Order: sequence, then C-alpha cells, then structure tokens
Amino acid sequence: MAKPADLHIDVTLDSDNPLQFRVEPQGGFPTGPNGELIFQNNFHPGFKVVFHLKDPNGLGYRFPPHQKNDEGLWSELGNGACPTQGKWEVFKPQNVSEPDGMKLTALNPNPSPAQGPFGYTLRVTKDGGVTYLALDPGGVNQNGPQQQRVSPVLVFVAGAVVGSLATLGTQALLGA
Repeated sequence: MAKPADLHIDVTLDSDNPLQFRVEPQGGFPTGPNGELIFQNNFHPGFKVVFHLKDPNGLGYRFPPHQKNDEGLWSELGNGACPTQGKWEVFKPQNVSEPDGMKLTALNPNPSPAQGPFGYTLRVTKDGGVTYLALDPGGVNQNGPQQQRVSPVLVFVAGAVVGSLATLGTQALLGA
C-alpha cells in the first residue's frame, strides 16, 4: 500500500517586527505565482509534511510544545484566507520535535472532495504557547488520491488500430 509522499518545507523567520518570513519547499515541489504550495499527489495517499523552522537571527521562536502541537498549525478550505482560530480542515498536526521545537509534522490527506485553494496559519511562540506569532502563507490542493488511468486518446488510437486490422483481415479472407 502506498504511503503519503514526504514533503519538507523550510520556514525561515527573518524578522518579527516587521514580520518577514519565507516558506520554501525542498526538492523542487511546485509553487504558485505567489509562493503558495501546490499539492499534487502523484498516486500517493496525501502528504506527510515536515515544516522546518529556521531562525537565522536568533529571535527565539519555536513551534508550540508537543502537547500543544495542534496549536502550531491551523488550516481551512476556501479562497486561501488563513484561519484566525483553531481549524484543521486540510493539515492534521501530528507532532512537534522535542526538545528543540524546530520541526512540526502534519498530514495533508489531500482527499478528492477537498480540492482548490486553502489557507493555513503556522503559529510559533517564544513563551511555550502563551502567546503566538502567526505566519500565514497559502496553498492549493489539486487532486485527491489518483488511480493510474489510460488516456482516452490512447484508447481511441488502440481501437482504431484494432478496427483497421480486423477490416484488413476480413477483406483478405473474402478476397482470397
């Protein structure tokens, strides 16, 4: 049975005042014109997504402690607007790395009915989850679990070839 595809995403927090951050998927994962992640299953049952928090300027932010990991990532379907309250319609938080809190793992099942844009909010903290800083990029789920399909064009061409061979064979039998 296929497993969810692994996706690693670097989340670099450059400044908290003004807020400046970057979300960069590793391994050539597709993004849209505004940097939104584009999820295409490629025959996998969703994605196991690992967000790697980078803090190059020593701001001290971490994902919330493991017991509060669902507070580290909210998501909702819709027009790409990022949720401002706890919702988990797209990403399902699984765990936060201990003891450093620099990795948050989540599952995006990318099911067939959940297609189109969605918003998500990554939430980081400096005080163990008393207060949070919201990072709000966007994403697009483009397909649910796929089955390998035969192209309709290939079916048409194969049918035409078989039909032509049958016609030639019949003509050869009748003409002989």
